[in-house]
Amino acid sequence: MTDRPPALPERVADRRRASAAATAFGAGVVAAGLGLGALAVVVLILWITSPFPDNGLDGALCMAADLWLLAHGGALVRTETLSGVPAPIGVTPLLLTLLPAWLLYRAAADAVAPPDSGDDNDGSDGSDGKDEDGGDAPERRTEPRTAAVAACWLVAGYLAIGVGVVLYTSYGPVRSDPLDALLHLPVVAVLAAGAGAWSGCGRPVLALPRAVRRRLDALALPRSLTLPDGGLALAARAAAAATAVLVGGGAVLCGASLVWHERQVGHSFGQLSAPLSGQFAVLLVALALVPNMAVWGASYALGPGFAVGAGSVVAPVGAGGSLPGALPNFPLLAALPAPAASPLHWAVLLLPVLAGACAARLVGRGAAGGSWGPARTALVAVVAALGCGAATGFLTAWSSGPMGSGPLADFGPVWWAAGGAALGWTVLVGVAGALAVRWWHVRVPAEPVSWGERWGTARRVFRWHWGRPGWRWAARLWPARWRRTRSGPQDGTAATEPAVADPKATGSADTGPALPGPAVIKPPESRPEPPDIRPLPPVLPPWD
Repeated sequence: MTDRPPALPERVADRRRASAAATAFGAGVVAAGLGLGALAVVVLILWITSPFPDNGLDGALCMAADLWLLAHGGALVRTETLSGVPAPIGVTPLLLTLLPAWLLYRAAADAVAPPDSGDDNDGSDGSDGKDEDGGDAPERRTEPRTAAVAACWLVAGYLAIGVGVVLYTSYGPVRSDPLDALLHLPVVAVLAAGAGAWSGCGRPVLALPRAVRRRLDALALPRSLTLPDGGLALAARAAAAATAVLVGGGAVLCGASLVWHERQVGHSFGQLSAPLSGQFAVLLVALALVPNMAVWGASYALGPGFAVGAGSVVAPVGAGGSLPGALPNFPLLAALPAPAASPLHWAVLLLPVLAGACAARLVGRGAAGGSWGPARTALVAVVAALGCGAATGFLTAWSSGPMGSGPLADFGPVWWAAGGAALGWTVLVGVAGALAVRWWHVRVPAEPVSWGERWGTARRVFRWHWGRPGWRWAARLWPARWRRTRSGPQDGTAATEPAVADPKATGSADTGPALPGPAVIKPPESRPEPPDIRPLPPVLPPWD
């Protein structure tokens, strides 16, 4: 018997999978090429406009490839130094990192999108975009497993170009470190492509892997020690919000420092280069390092600070080691805060408090809406704090590194110190704040009280009784015409009693209808005298 060929539907499915894999691989190649091309255009423009170019066209293109690897976190090595010792360049400009990350994100989102998702039922064929029953047509989404396969093919195409760039930049006065570049390239590619694939397949709800959930179920933990439904996604949003507040506040601090030291910054900017093309290049380098300044400012506000050379730390409590004058002449380094500590320096510690309060508000409102208990609310707040600490540590590690050898071998914050400080601040403020926000939303509100009732209560509480002995000193100080005493008017005349109507004039059930006549006023002498009550003598026992 002969083997039968595969059925037509299976062959069509295999062709579709192969076509999708080839498309994703090509998308990765295109994303890498676009990033290289954008940097090459900028470098070539500066090379053309420079009055004294050092290298030829090959050197300019090699510099563009070096910047592309540096944007992915790969370190460079400068061989031509005065001491003859190769100097590493490991500070990654975060603004350059955004370029390949955004290209990978968009490429992955387009690669995992369902084919013709917007043209199947959009009304171009004469239909009105409705299904057979008259309702809206369901939105087509790619399955997460299919999206993961497409993202893997895209990363493979991107890394294929990356390996070629590493080989191309392995020579020259500024060359790449192959091992460091091959370690950092996959990290950026996987993270950016994974985020794009998650967005392209409809942003499914985040959940723990099935194996992890199975192990947690086997432990039989108490209900208060397990995350509620939607707790992981809420913790991720709270962590992202707290991290954004930290980085944004760090950017504000750095901008304020630049404005405060604007004279030193301008003087440093003018000394670096005289030609216009050189000043433009310095400006581009400074702009590429602005996100790094924001992350360093966040580490400064958290407390650990950042290093500006071997053995020196800039923190709110002051700076130690080398002075800013011993640092390279660069505009951003000229804006370092003064070493002396002051109340203004300590005021920056309010930034992590604000970040923790932001996370607490999100977690507390989510706990009130989900009817979570205090223990689960605190657990979600702790998970959010862990996410904030991890994100802060990752950003500080990515934005720091060496800028040379010797005194310049350490630049930027220490990742574990900044991440630990972010974790501590967010736990301290976030847990207590989340519990407070949850209590505020789930409390039973009191019945509304009008302002008239409140004013009446206040008048009853603070009413002055002038005739009592305790308040006679106040009655003496008060003007005589405003006093209200019980002895009568101030002119000595007798007080007039209120008129009491005669029962015969008003009428009652015994006298019949009311009769006309003047009201009968009782004289003051007709008041009943109080009874004379005297204490009885004590009764003695019969044996006394």
